Amino acid sequence: MFLDRPRRVLRGTVPVALAAVTALGLDISAATSASANINDGYVSGSGAFADDWDDEGTLAQGYPGTYSNATCLWQKVLYADGYLSTAEVDGVFGSTTHAATYTWQYDRGLEADGIVGKKTFTRAGNRLRDQTGDGKVDTYAGSRYDITVVRNSSGRYAFSEGAATHVASYTSRTCS
Repeated sequence: MFLDRPRRVLRGTVPVALAAVTALGLDISAATSASANINDGYVSGSGAFADDWDDEGTLAQGYPGTYSNATCLWQKVLYADGYLSTAEVDGVFGSTTHAATYTWQYDRGLEADGIVGKKTFTRAGNRLRDQTGDGKVDTYAGSRYDITVVRNSSGRYAFSEGAATHVASYTSRTCS
C-alpha cells in the first residue's frame, strides 16, 4: 500500500504543474532535448547545444554513413583527442577509425566496441563548447586539439577542413 502512494501523488502533481506552466505562459518545449538521428540525414540539434549529440545515428563499418561527412566529423573528434592523424580523416569508417574509436571508448570507460552509438556520441558531445560567448557552439574541445565545429541556422553541424566547411551529412561525403 505504501508503494502506491508516491504514484498517486505524482499523478495529481503533474497535471497541476503543467497547468501552472501553461497559466504562466512558459514554453516548456525549449527545455526538451534535441531530436535527431540518422534518418534526418545530418548530425544536428536544436535549443541548447549541450545535448545535441545525445541521439545521433550509429557510425560503424558496414552501417549507413560508413562513407560520409558524419564519419568525417567523428574522425575530427578522434583527431582532436589524439587518436587519428589529419591524414587519417577521410570520411571512411574503416579499420583505422574502428580501432581508434575502440581505444577512445576504452580510455573513457565506455563499452569498447569500435561502434559510435548513443553513449559514444553523447560522451563526445559533452566536449562541445561556446568559446566566443555568443551562446552558439563553435568548438569541440579535444584533449589534444580544439577543432572548429558549428551548428548552422538549420541546426546542422558543420566542421572545417582547411578553407572548406562541410556539413556533417550521413548520406554524402565531401571531405577528404
